[in-house]
Parts: sequence; C-alpha cells; structure tokens
Amino acid sequence: MAKKLAPPLALVAGASGNIGNHVVRQLQDQGIRVRALVRNPAQLTSCPEEIFVGNIQNANGIEGSCAGINYVISCAGAPLNFANRLSSKGETFRTVDEMGNLNLLNEATKSNVKKFGYISVFGGRFLGKLEYIRAHESFAAALNDSKINSFTVRSTTTFASLRSLIEKGENSNKISIVGTGLARTNPIDEFDVARCLVDTLLGDQKDIDIGGPDIFSYGEIAEIASEKLGDVPIKFSLTWREQLKVGMRRLRSSHGFDVDSYRLALSATDMIAPQWGINSLADYYENFT
Repeated sequence: MAKKLAPPLALVAGASGNIGNHVVRQLQDQGIRVRALVRNPAQLTSCPEEIFVGNIQNANGIEGSCAGINYVISCAGAPLNFANRLSSKGETFRTVDEMGNLNLLNEATKSNVKKFGYISVFGGRFLGKLEYIRAHESFAAALNDSKINSFTVRSTTTFASLRSLIEKGENSNKISIVGTGLARTNPIDEFDVARCLVDTLLGDQKDIDIGGPDIFSYGEIAEIASEKLGDVPIKFSLTWREQLKVGMRRLRSSHGFDVDSYRLALSATDMIAPQWGINSLADYYENFT
C-alpha cells in the first residue's frame, strides 16, 4: 500500500495580526497545515499546528523557519500606530515591511519553498512616494524578481484600521476625522483579505488589487461610526493644522511621521480598488464591542 502523503505545510508570518489569524484558519479549512511565525505566541487567536517564535527583523532569529515548508504567506509589517512615538528606533516600515520580509524571502529561497504570497497596500500609483507605500512595494518588487513562484495582494484600508474611530469616539464622545471627509475609498474586512490571499495561493494569479463591496467617503464612514455610538457629533479637523502636526512629529519619531503622512494623504485622495470583498463595514461596526 502506498504511503499516504502528509498535507502541505504553510508558514504564515505575522500570524497573530488582524489578517494573519484569519489566514491561519482559512488555510486549515483548505487542509493545509500551518506553522505560525510570531514574536509573541500569546497573541494568537488561531490554533496553528506549529509555532516558530522569531522576529523577521533578525535574520539569524528566523533561521530554519522555512524548513519543510511548501508555502509562505507574509502578513508581517510595522504597525500603523505610534508605539515608538518618542523614538526613531524600533519598528519602522523599512526595517519590517522591507528588510524583514527580505530576510524571510532569503529563508524561503534556501528552503526551496514552492510559492510565496505577500499582502501589500493598494495605492502605489497615487501615493508611491510615501514611506509606507515605498517599503511595501520595494519588497513586492524583490519578491517578483526572485526565483520563487510568488504573488502580491494589494488591499485598501481594512476594517480593523478603522476601529480607532469607534475606540477614540467612545473616550471623547465625538468622531474626529481629518480634512473635508470627501475623499473616498472602499475599505475591506481583513477576513476577506485573508480569503483572497488563500485563494490566490491556490490559484494562478500573480498580482491582485482588492477593496470592499461598498464605496464611502470618509465623512460617510464617520457617520456610520457615529451612529454606532448613538449619533455622537463628528468633528472635521483643518488640514493645515494636521499638516503642521505631521511636520512636528518628524522631530520626535520617524515612524510616527511616516504613519501620519500616510493617513493625511488618505484623507485627501480617492483610493478605490476593484470591489472584491463581501462583508460590510456597517455590520463590522455593529458587531464591534
């Protein structure tokens, strides 16, 4: 009797994040075993078959992470927050999204991984000079030029990144947004992003841009958040004041400056990707506690 082959094994980098946890579960739904590459296993909400503790910023620390791996999906990236607002050291888009993922790609190459998928950000044609975009697309280009069969999914703003409207609104009893609120986007549920990553891993597409099913202005997004909180008032901050704050932040934190620059650009630029996701922002906010 022929020996039964073991199911394929995928490495998910950033498996404890908003998208990564969904990727783990959806790979398992497809019969693919998962090795999670994480810094802190306690942050996992999924149950991967294997856990590799390491930080992709440290090439030596992830050595062997891809041994025996068939596929890699990287959701690893520096946070869009101000964890290091008082320092220019620590996680930045260059050290994590670009250099860290290059370390992971080198490991995957050494281990002859069959396919490598990466989640990047939609908007390179509009906001390509921003560090957040540059770091993502620099790695995406390196991945495309590598010997590994690869793909890149570029997503609009995720629902999770818009949670702050609710979280800050609960504390301040108002919804605050930058500028006029007229810029439009179609945000997407991170569950749908994970679904696209897994579908593309198992398919033939090389690159895909995705957004959610509904197109909103940021003013309309603020109205949805306001309704969730009981119709709290919406405050529109003046763009020139936000620009001044961004400039001052550069003196305290390079990462904080890069985060604010990206968010400020989003407030004034239409970012509408092909409508791919199926879950709605209103339902996401309604179920958010």
